[in-house]
Amino acid sequence: MGWRFVCRGPGRKWFALGLVLCTAWSAGAAMRTLPRGRTQGSEAVRRAVAAPTEDGRLEALIGVLEGEDIPAALEAMELLYQMGPRAVPRLVSEMRRTRNNWLIGATLVRMGAEAVTPLIEILEEADEPTTIDCIYLLGEIQDRRAVPTLIRYLDDPRDDVRRYAVTALLQIGGPRAVEAVLGRLVREDKGLSGMIVEALLRYGRDNAEPVIQALQSPDPRVREEAAYLLGGLGDLRAVDPLVGALADEDPRVRKNAAFSLGKLAENLDDAAWVADALADRLGDDDEQVAETARAALVRFGKTAVERLVELCRTGPPAVKVRALNVLRDIGDPRAEKVMIELLDHPVRAVRIAAVAGLVAVGTARAVEPLLQALRDEDLRWFAGLALERVGAEKPELFFSASPNDPTMSLRFQILQRLGTAVVPFLEEELRADNPGRKAAACWVLGEIGDPAAAPDLAGVLDDPRVGWLAARALAKLGEAGCKALLDALEAGRGERAALHAVEGLALCDTDEAWDAVEGAVSAGLPRQARVRAAVLVSRYGDPVRVDRVREYLNTEGQDLWPEVEAALRAEKQVR
Repeated sequence: MGWRFVCRGPGRKWFALGLVLCTAWSAGAAMRTLPRGRTQGSEAVRRAVAAPTEDGRLEALIGVLEGEDIPAALEAMELLYQMGPRAVPRLVSEMRRTRNNWLIGATLVRMGAEAVTPLIEILEEADEPTTIDCIYLLGEIQDRRAVPTLIRYLDDPRDDVRRYAVTALLQIGGPRAVEAVLGRLVREDKGLSGMIVEALLRYGRDNAEPVIQALQSPDPRVREEAAYLLGGLGDLRAVDPLVGALADEDPRVRKNAAFSLGKLAENLDDAAWVADALADRLGDDDEQVAETARAALVRFGKTAVERLVELCRTGPPAVKVRALNVLRDIGDPRAEKVMIELLDHPVRAVRIAAVAGLVAVGTARAVEPLLQALRDEDLRWFAGLALERVGAEKPELFFSASPNDPTMSLRFQILQRLGTAVVPFLEEELRADNPGRKAAACWVLGEIGDPAAAPDLAGVLDDPRVGWLAARALAKLGEAGCKALLDALEAGRGERAALHAVEGLALCDTDEAWDAVEGAVSAGLPRQARVRAAVLVSRYGDPVRVDRVREYLNTEGQDLWPEVEAALRAEKQVR
């Protein structure tokens, strides 16, 4: 069984050695409890220990270590460890020669500092597999004397060698090792860069200090990568240095510092000063820095609102726009006032950002300014969205019954766009005493066209002030509305209801509706409804219906003809 049995990746190797070392330590602890002079448990180990010379014992124990008897090999491993430094050169030599026993590697790791120098010496002449083995073992031993040598291998042309050198250096840790790995990261191609970032994040979580110190590197590329990694490490000790990095001369460092501060935001107890520092970057000369700061500020939420509102009032247009966008995404109602103020700003982008923000935070007090904003072509779409959101919660804010209100049509448009959500509110208005509000409700319900409103609209057909508007609205409801009009006509609820039902059926403009209108001329309805039905058929009916109605008026309905003729003459004059 070769000691590189699990050597195809750093993680697997580490696991294998951990398993071996745990087993070996258990075996060693048991062996140390034996009384001095007791024979060893394994026959092979007893023979090795009985060798007459120290060199003989060393060779014999290595032979057991490389054998197939695992319990015996573990005993030999413990005895080699107890032999100390004098066993290291021979173990290293054997590893280089055979590379066929992972317990040799485990024994060298247990030797610790004693094995560092021999392993480094092997590296000078080793082939690639042996180089990888030595680098891996130096990482496991974690002695900082190996750092300079391992740094050299970060520039090795062989991918696997660089990969193991990165892992070993990060296992050892320390500012020098981490900065060297960061330096390799900025020079690495896409093949290994992802692995290096992953390794930095994995090992840096235990100790982020070296990465924090890398923010002081003279190499801006190293500072850039350190600033990015600190957000992922989650160490709050990085906050102060990252805030300082917001003023770095390199825009890439500033951008990554802003990004990482955004990632750390939710864990900060005192976040206001950090948010203030990020807000100052909204005016950064580099657009990417400014936009990254904007995105980071959203994570600070309500903490950032006061400073952002201040920037909306005092900053240049580009800063106002970014601050408004952050406030929109945060959704704090404290931003509403300044957004309303900026609806009249001379810069188009500021006005658009302000009205877009009101989509998120607008309340009742924004309605009038937003209605005015509907007149601005640049703002109309967002203003409509903002008004719809407010209207869904408080439709009464958009219900205008005064024909003198210059915004009435705009208000009705908003209610119409809200659709069925406001139908219950409008149905209640139909039952109100105010005729102006009833008339407005009839009009908007007709524009919405919800069949569910048919019964309530039919209920006001007999109202002389709004009945015609109710009939018009019912005609717009389609089949449900036409049926309600037919039912009202047949029910004979009164002169006004019949008159308005006839007018509504003519607007339905279906064969069934026209049959009812034609039939109303000769039906037992109030006289005014019959006259109106005859006028409607005469003006808008098809020729066959017109001829039938004229025949009726010239015979049985002669008493209606003078009124019908007068009405037709009057309408002609109006036209």
